[in-house]
Amino acid sequence: MPIMLLTIPSRVAGRSRTGKAERASVSATAYDSRGLTASQRDFFFREGYLVLDRLFSDDDLQPAIDDINRAVDEKVAELVQSGDLSRSYAEYDFEHRLAEISRETDRVALSLWNGVLHGPGFFRLITNPKLLDVAESLCGEELIASSVYRLRPKIPHYDYGGVPWHQDSACFEPCCDHSLVLTVWIPLVDTNQENGCLWVIPRVHTAAVLPHRPAEGKAYLEIVAASLPEGPHGCCPVAKGGALLLTNRTPHGSFENRTELVRWSMDLRYQSAGLPTNARITRLPGELTSRGKTIDDPDFVPVACHPPEADFLVRSKARPGEVLCTAEQFAALRAGHVPSPVTDRWGKWWAREANNPGRE
Repeated sequence: MPIMLLTIPSRVAGRSRTGKAERASVSATAYDSRGLTASQRDFFFREGYLVLDRLFSDDDLQPAIDDINRAVDEKVAELVQSGDLSRSYAEYDFEHRLAEISRETDRVALSLWNGVLHGPGFFRLITNPKLLDVAESLCGEELIASSVYRLRPKIPHYDYGGVPWHQDSACFEPCCDHSLVLTVWIPLVDTNQENGCLWVIPRVHTAAVLPHRPAEGKAYLEIVAASLPEGPHGCCPVAKGGALLLTNRTPHGSFENRTELVRWSMDLRYQSAGLPTNARITRLPGELTSRGKTIDDPDFVPVACHPPEADFLVRSKARPGEVLCTAEQFAALRAGHVPSPVTDRWGKWWAREANNPGRE
């Protein structure tokens, strides 16, 4: 398993108590079998993250890229017709076009941000068998995919694209804090420190969720500065075709894109069907079901780990007939879902943002 030893500039990673640059080792391992090996699982649960190389082929990723390109085409055509954009920039490729458009307007980028798109290419990626093998290795064979997926076009030199240090659990119901909600971060282009790959703080994911607050000027949460672990802070470059796996309590963030190319990525989430879920499935003995009305109720169980968005069953041995199988079913689920509010534990401003996914 190759190890990359990096010197981390404190201005990017978050300054330590001493103010010195920090060092971290980041591991990448090739995906070459069904699911994860025992050593890969051990690394993930010990460190709180795992980088997988060569999980996807270009053919696996292209349908999602095609969905994005269609959405860009549609929004660009609308803005050109209204006079809000001078031209289509169609001569530019996937990594350049949105950067050029964004020199005129950020309205195209914002129209794509978060979980707005739900085309067939996105569904194919979320349900990719190789990806589900990996998720099943960590979450179990009764596997839920969450609609808490996010598309992240990190525009060059665009401040909104930087995501501060946070833990995904801060956005979920407290009931799910100590269970695994797996994040799979998938770059659609090669990523590195210069274009804004993710950074992680390993080995702090077994403690309680850290205090968070709404980030100033952005629709994000961030770890309160005084509570940010000292490190080490590790940079996780991932090539196209790879993936970064994170626990929901692993602190991570990404910073400025200092190149002239768009850093495209998606983050997907999976969990056991035994956890709270709003998926339309038969509940099995021992699986948590919603009860109580508020977090103040000692027996409270929320309707889902992230109630504003729709879960669905993607793999099951006990109830295979209830697995969501088609892109049409996926689109209908997204369109018909009625959000429920997430528990407000960081302030009313954040609760409003979290309960309105895809607001851009």
